[in-house]
Amino acid sequence: MKRIAVVLLLVTSGATQAESLLPFGKSWAGDRDLPKPYGIGVDLLTLKQDYAIRALDFELPGATVGDPNTIGVSNAINHVDLKADAWVFPFLNVFGVLGKVHARTPVNLSSVSIPNAPPGLFNELVIRYSGEVYGAGFTLVYGGDHWFTSLTGTYAETSLSGDFDSNVTSTSWQPRFGLTQGTWAFWVGSLIVDVQEDHNGSIALPFVGNVPFAVELENKDNAGLVFGANCSLADTLDIALEVGKGARTSTLLNLTWRFGE
Repeated sequence: MKRIAVVLLLVTSGATQAESLLPFGKSWAGDRDLPKPYGIGVDLLTLKQDYAIRALDFELPGATVGDPNTIGVSNAINHVDLKADAWVFPFLNVFGVLGKVHARTPVNLSSVSIPNAPPGLFNELVIRYSGEVYGAGFTLVYGGDHWFTSLTGTYAETSLSGDFDSNVTSTSWQPRFGLTQGTWAFWVGSLIVDVQEDHNGSIALPFVGNVPFAVELENKDNAGLVFGANCSLADTLDIALEVGKGARTSTLLNLTWRFGE
């Protein structure tokens, strides 16, 4: 996390020195009040969703797998990051994130057939991993005096450590429609996520030993419904909470300090 702190310190220093530059095209907003152009924030995210198996391979003589789609897979993550953003134009915000993730992905393999094997031998493969997250994205905004609509796109990669050789990438889109009243904003929208998660290694089974495997996963349901609220305190501090319901459940808490003129 030291590297993260150094990067954000440099971003903050550069933004302070150039604070009169952004956003470009201020006059396009007319007499509307604009947020301070620079922000440093913290995101706390929890997310649970079901996965689908794109490919599954393991080396266990005599074992057979039917339809991989009948194998139950779920994923739960706890994620924290530091986020730096800037309003380049009144309608365009760009940001970068650096953070940490801890995840657990149970793969239910009870449907795998193993001749002469005792019940429950190959019941569940639990993949645990953690690592650093690197990402970037943008938000487009348009609105009136008491309403707004926005679209946020984010791409992230994860440098992982754990029991297996793992790789995770994700792309997300968040369309929103909201209302504003004073220092408050409320919105409803969707979280559209495309996750590619690959793992390979070996798992120790009783009476069998180490069994090499490789599994490629993706999220089963791409879209989910989200509801959120944001409160701005003295134009320098934003506090936001967003929750997701449906096939994917999520909770996102954000605290952002805004600065610049």
